[in-house]
Amino acid sequence: MGPTLRLFTLGILAHTVLLVSTVQAEQNCALGQRYVELAHDRQHAAEFDDAVTFLKRALDACPSYEVYQTLGDLQAQSPQREDQARAVEAFVAAYQLASTDSARARSLLSYARLLNQDGDPTNAYPIIKNAQALDPTSGDIARLSSQVEHRVNNPTKESISRGLWNSLYKPLTLASASSAGGSTRPLNLPDKAASPVINQQPATFVPINFETGTTLVDEQTRLNIAVLAHTLADSNHPNQRYVFVGHADIRGVELNNVLLSKRRAEAIYQSVTLLEPSLQGRIEITGKGSSEPIDLGNDDHAYRTNRRLQVLLR
Repeated sequence: MGPTLRLFTLGILAHTVLLVSTVQAEQNCALGQRYVELAHDRQHAAEFDDAVTFLKRALDACPSYEVYQTLGDLQAQSPQREDQARAVEAFVAAYQLASTDSARARSLLSYARLLNQDGDPTNAYPIIKNAQALDPTSGDIARLSSQVEHRVNNPTKESISRGLWNSLYKPLTLASASSAGGSTRPLNLPDKAASPVINQQPATFVPINFETGTTLVDEQTRLNIAVLAHTLADSNHPNQRYVFVGHADIRGVELNNVLLSKRRAEAIYQSVTLLEPSLQGRIEITGKGSSEPIDLGNDDHAYRTNRRLQVLLR
């Protein structure tokens, strides 16, 4: 067989394989749609377990944004924490498959709502802020954002503890359009500057906000230092180590912002160890400058929100 004929034959074979694969994919998605219809029937009949089973079969046959989102919304209604954890996984998968900003915002809204209902507004806060950036006209997102912000601004020991030690939180990633291998990239990489930062691990966002250009905590959030100190010193976590991360707003020279943000973390370290000496030696400090905003606004409210302290588990 000559080279030309061999290439022609290989081309025919490749085309045949592609055609068979396309037909198979269409058949799988048709089967998946049938499972979705069965799931809707079971859901209307209040048969939760059967509906979940059919949605999982639909995903096995033909994964899609809409099925993941529907599965997450359904599992989020369950009182069982295991189901709620699976709902988070479904929302993260839906977010990765979403093809529009409004679809991504819908997944983030569902995700943030579940975290907030679970008593974890600190991890819900940057997620709902991201949803607002993607879909600023949504009334549902605006209402939940207001509710979450109110809870974050009035932190309790319980909400801080939930955010650090018992959160449903899982990090979000976006599929890389340029990656042939279908890899994902964290949402807080520099080339995603149009989105607020999403934590890559559970963290607490206690509103300890600083006066512009200083390490002084503003009057509105000064009392939150004591709440934070007593929570971190809880006897249930006697050997737990932490990282204090200071942040700055976007104004000013970034090198100065990085140094200032680290000094802010150091100032809070000094304050909490005075209140709870057992925390001495258990807290590392670092500063991120203005590189990780959670509010993309350009007004005083956004600047103040971004001049903050973040606490991570070590």
